[in-house]
Amino acid sequence: MNRVNRILHDGDYRLYLQKNKVAEEQRAFCRHDLEHLLTVARLTYLLLLEKECRHLSKEIAYSAGLLHDIGRWREYRGEGDHALHSAALSGPILERAGFAPSEKELIVKAIAQHRRPDPGVHRSPLSLALHRADRLSRLCFSCDAQKDCRHLEGRPHWKELQY
Repeated sequence: MNRVNRILHDGDYRLYLQKNKVAEEQRAFCRHDLEHLLTVARLTYLLLLEKECRHLSKEIAYSAGLLHDIGRWREYRGEGDHALHSAALSGPILERAGFAPSEKELIVKAIAQHRRPDPGVHRSPLSLALHRADRLSRLCFSCDAQKDCRHLEGRPHWKELQY
């Protein structure tokens, strides 16, 4: 997990997490902090193991999970879809961490696709696992902001723990 640890210690990565934190200080709903990112990373890896996608390494799964929301602060500023921003911001971090170009391409594409299913567009097992992990990562049934959440009924855990 050397490359994953390089991501965690990357200056830009830490800067983006700090920008998310500042942008979400007054947010009553789910936050996009390291806890969320690590939960998504772990679930992504677990989902890939369950699908027997053993060709995708733990480092690839964790990297996608840890990077998938790093551009969230840009969406709060009205600059468009955070998934696309996160994908763009992830490229240089992945390069500095030592990922091969083919690995970087796979991870960046999965991050860009993690938000919404796009019918007719091929999605890799990593992309599908990352999308599902992100949705499973929230424990909505125990959230204090449940009554005001507009996404509640679309979340897998809105009534009970499922995973």
